[in-house]
Amino acid sequence: MNSKYVTIALVVIIVCASAIGYLAYNGTFSANSNASPSPTASPTPEPTAIPVPVDFRVFIASSLTNVVANMTQAFDKANNCNIIVNSASSSALYTQITAGSPCDVFMSADIKWIKQLNSSGLLYGNYYTNFTSNSLAIIVAAGNPKGITSLTDIVKPGVKIVVADPTIPVGSYTNTTLAKIDATWGSVSSPQYVQSSAYVNYNATFAKNIVSYEESDEEVVGKVSLNLGSADAGIVFVSDAVYGNMTGSQVQFLPIDPAVNTVGTYGIAVVGGTTQSAVAQQFMNYWLSSDGQALLKEFGFGS
Repeated sequence: MNSKYVTIALVVIIVCASAIGYLAYNGTFSANSNASPSPTASPTPEPTAIPVPVDFRVFIASSLTNVVANMTQAFDKANNCNIIVNSASSSALYTQITAGSPCDVFMSADIKWIKQLNSSGLLYGNYYTNFTSNSLAIIVAAGNPKGITSLTDIVKPGVKIVVADPTIPVGSYTNTTLAKIDATWGSVSSPQYVQSSAYVNYNATFAKNIVSYEESDEEVVGKVSLNLGSADAGIVFVSDAVYGNMTGSQVQFLPIDPAVNTVGTYGIAVVGGTTQSAVAQQFMNYWLSSDGQALLKEFGFGS
């Protein structure tokens, strides 16, 4: 009887040992010895990284502020960039560039500043071009309290005139127009002489009414637009007049006869220190394209 129990005990021990060995080898029992192992989950692919937009610095004459603002969003998206606009007088921007301020493209209201950069070897590929033009107009305070309707009215006693500093394009063009009036309408020796004393010594008479010289075209527009009695009129760009009419400005604008008006040539160039030459070339190409020229025309440039 004892041998019977011994035999049973040995069988139990053998079965348990076999089971332990199987578990150690396969990890678990299976109802089907031919079952395939559980599939391994595929790793989730990493999302494709979106390139970070590059900073793209554009220095623009203040008279271009409104027209440039109308294309930056679309250009940013198309070229994966972030346009950073620096707006001031062309002469101030020129000074900043020569002092080493980071700039990719320079748009000047007087191409002479572009030419000077090129002469100093500061342009990319020594290339620049003109891309539009602008001329002058009279801006008159809202309500026209001094009854200004012409160039002769603006030099009447008591009229307060605001102009741009002659070191910046719109101020320089203003001086050129005043000199033209003196040399033509105001000169008895000129075929264009006007039989009126209003234009004789016009430049000097005009200067007597100037109450301030501003540092940019925008500042002239702003001072007359304030309508605080500190400025009755000024000389600005035709593009300011067009934008004022587009936006329903309360100030008035009067044309200046082409015979004495001054047309300024605008220049554009990629600056030599650019770190984004490909984007800069695309930006420059836009303003030379039919779309760019149409936008400029819409905002009063090219007149």
